[in-house]
Amino acid sequence: MLHLRRARPAARCCPARTVGRSDGGRARPGGGIPLMSKPSLRTVLLLSASVIVVAILTAELDWTIRFPAILALLGSMSYMTLALDSRRRQTTELEQLRKTCEQLDQQAKMIVRSDLELHRTQEALDRKVASLLALHELSQGLRISLHPEEVYGKLTPSLVTSFGFSKGLAGVYQSTGIVSWKALIGVTEAQAQQIQGHLQTSGWLDRLLARPSPVTVTVAQRHEASAARFLELLESSCLVVAGIKPSAGPSGCLLLAREDLGTSAEQGDEELVGILAAQLAIAIEGCALYEEAWRARQGLERSIQERTQELEEANRQLTRLNKAKSDFVSAVSHELRTPLAAIKGYASLLRSGQFGSVQPAQTERLAKVEKHSDTLTELINNLLDIARIESGRVTMESRPLATKELLASLTDLFKLQADAKRLTLSMDADGVDHLLGDPTHLPRVLINLLSNALKYTPAGGTITVRLSRRDGHIVTSVTDTGAGIDAVELPKLFQEFYRAAHPINEQVRGTGLGLALVKRIVEAHHGKIWVESTLGQGTTFTFTLPEEPARTSPS
Repeated sequence: MLHLRRARPAARCCPARTVGRSDGGRARPGGGIPLMSKPSLRTVLLLSASVIVVAILTAELDWTIRFPAILALLGSMSYMTLALDSRRRQTTELEQLRKTCEQLDQQAKMIVRSDLELHRTQEALDRKVASLLALHELSQGLRISLHPEEVYGKLTPSLVTSFGFSKGLAGVYQSTGIVSWKALIGVTEAQAQQIQGHLQTSGWLDRLLARPSPVTVTVAQRHEASAARFLELLESSCLVVAGIKPSAGPSGCLLLAREDLGTSAEQGDEELVGILAAQLAIAIEGCALYEEAWRARQGLERSIQERTQELEEANRQLTRLNKAKSDFVSAVSHELRTPLAAIKGYASLLRSGQFGSVQPAQTERLAKVEKHSDTLTELINNLLDIARIESGRVTMESRPLATKELLASLTDLFKLQADAKRLTLSMDADGVDHLLGDPTHLPRVLINLLSNALKYTPAGGTITVRLSRRDGHIVTSVTDTGAGIDAVELPKLFQEFYRAAHPINEQVRGTGLGLALVKRIVEAHHGKIWVESTLGQGTTFTFTLPEEPARTSPS
């Protein structure tokens, strides 16, 4: 259809089609003049004028000659008139046909232009879709990158092609001020070195690091020396340069170029390259943060290992020191028990008068010697028990102890002391009929706790021993209405030789070993002990023991 105008001369050589045929469109066999057609006004006038002219010219001729001449002249005039009319109609039709062809030619050109535009639009859309798919695949691949510099090497030929480019470079900005290329697509090492030098000398590198937004360089900018040099080095007609500047990790730059001289910068190239640069920057940030976290974790693990080794060594030293202390205490205690027994024995003999009469003053002093000997013996025994329990040389038996009998014996033991201070001593078993424990050591726990309660509870107070069941354990508590203990002192009460800083301790003597021994006995029975106290209101010591004996699996 684009060449209809060229065929116009040939149309003029063809016979004109008939118009207004009354015989169904049949033409005269020998020519192009129709058999019958409606004559125009011009034809009628020409024929009338011809008749008049012939009549005038042949007025003096004989009819035999005039009639054929008239007929011949009329025929000739009629043929010429009809031929002229036919030619005029053909000319009109050809003009209409020409105009129609021109219109069709214009429409064809519009269709071709539209088709080209649609084709270019489709290519651009296909390229953008391919670019987005490539970005998605790149994002999946960037997740496994562990080092920031590895991200720059993710620029592959397929990725560059999907963005509509044929050449690409990606590099890391080093501390020395140069760019170290990590990916070269369609570019030689020599070209890359020249481009690196041009980036540095032309100031483009500093500009990209300051403003990393993508910049397009095309052949229209050849008058700019730096832009023309870029296109010359890359042998390309279009170049997009972008900076990569993550908030954490090494900065860099990205260059993508196409060498097709017939292709100009496409709309949206900068946007796609900007998205690619931003995605690379995000990946670099993630890698840098991961690497920082990994290094911090490695450092923390090393610190923990070093600290653990130090603690293990300190624990070993403490274990050795504790064992040495226990051995020393045991040895000293054994060495002290023998002279103490002798001292107490001789004091008893002297006070009994077996070696002669004793004066009252002497008897009183001998009684004090026996009393202090008993105190030292109790102290030594406590030290020996603590040392034996810590060293594991004492095994706690697990026997059922009748609660009724145990509480009755405690009442008998402390009733006189309680009555002397006008204290109310209360025992409440609450349905607990037995305790599981060592028959020798478990009563010592209650004896020590009740002894302390009697010492620190003023006259007229109350002491209560209460037993109950809770979650498979027997809970035993000893509560008094004494002076109470400061909350700061509570965590230290079970330490050896520790006594709370309270004025009443100046009046009540003690060694500070009773509660330490109680704690070790309870823990040796797989139980727990704790204390609750309020100054001026009283103190409650509570310990738990398993209700059933611990089950041991067969080896």
